Amino acid sequence: MDPVRSHEHSEEVVTLHLPGKFSYLRIARQSVIDFCARAQLSEFKAAQLEMAVDEACSNIIEHSYGGEIEDGTSGIQIILTQLPDAVKVEIFDFGTGFDVDNTPPVPPIQYIENCQTRGLGLYSISSFVDECAYTRNTNSGNCLKLVKRV
Repeated sequence: MDPVRSHEHSEEVVTLHLPGKFSYLRIARQSVIDFCARAQLSEFKAAQLEMAVDEACSNIIEHSYGGEIEDGTSGIQIILTQLPDAVKVEIFDFGTGFDVDNTPPVPPIQYIENCQTRGLGLYSISSFVDECAYTRNTNSGNCLKLVKRV
């Protein structure tokens, strides 16, 4: 993982291009942990961001792509950016986006009351980070932006 330093804002940026396969998520998780250490995020905050990125990438493979991509044509791009007071992660995919307005995060109490076995992903992602924004069908694909402050 060799960071690129942007001369405009002295930001370090690392870009990962991963196949849409679950077996590659370990690379994403370890890259997030290593990048957060460079950015001096606490281990606790780094672990929260790692879990959010892992859940987001798992959702892309399972829901956006409908399963693992075998032909190598689609994948996941992850851009890690060190800001002066935070780490920003942008996750891009070219699968089927989802309608964020009609897919609100399920609060844990509702999850328990309805005896659901799945569905806490969006809640977990948004709970583990300080900022979470989703943009569907951009020129660069679907984009989930996560920010974790130092």
